[in-house]
Amino acid sequence: MTYDDFDAAQDEMFERLSEELYPDHKEKAIAEFTNDRLRSYYLNHPRVARPAVDLFREAESLLCSGHLDAALVFSASATELFLKATLLRPIIHGLVSSEVLAEEIVNNTLAQTGLDRYKKLLDQLFEHLTSKKLDSVLRVGASKTLVDEIAEIQRMRNGVVHRGESITQADAERALDVCKTTVIFVLNPVLAALNLESRKGEGIQPARRLG
Repeated sequence: MTYDDFDAAQDEMFERLSEELYPDHKEKAIAEFTNDRLRSYYLNHPRVARPAVDLFREAESLLCSGHLDAALVFSASATELFLKATLLRPIIHGLVSSEVLAEEIVNNTLAQTGLDRYKKLLDQLFEHLTSKKLDSVLRVGASKTLVDEIAEIQRMRNGVVHRGESITQADAERALDVCKTTVIFVLNPVLAALNLESRKGEGIQPARRLG
């Protein structure tokens, strides 16, 4: 796969978005973005995670029925959607004033695979909200970071889809667990930091107060 002018333009776009969202000298602007604009997007679009949830459930069903290759493909796609549609989409909509332009950028991004282009944005958002680095998140029992495992699952998915490669039961189970870990240790902490939570049948809602 060659790196062309379109790829260069995409990289430049994400770099500029990252710099705009996280300028070194505007901590107050960052707080206002995360607390107001980002939270507002989730409340206005409570079912933004629904497509990813549907793919995840389909992956579970495929794994239970022994369709290993398909289960891995759906798990990888669900993981990407949790990161792109559920985390990246609100960021871009918060940064781009034009709703039409923001949606065009998001749709273009969702059509691509891989983490490289938008990982910096996710890194910075995750660290700002949770005070933890995304690269520090590990799946229980894993020796590699979650980000590295996501990249490996994506490569396996590409092998299945583009080269007809087969995978093992362990591969399919790992792909599904990587997806679960992404929700539990990446998405949920971000929502909690914004005083939000995901509820079955209701989507993303204000967090319930305990007591």
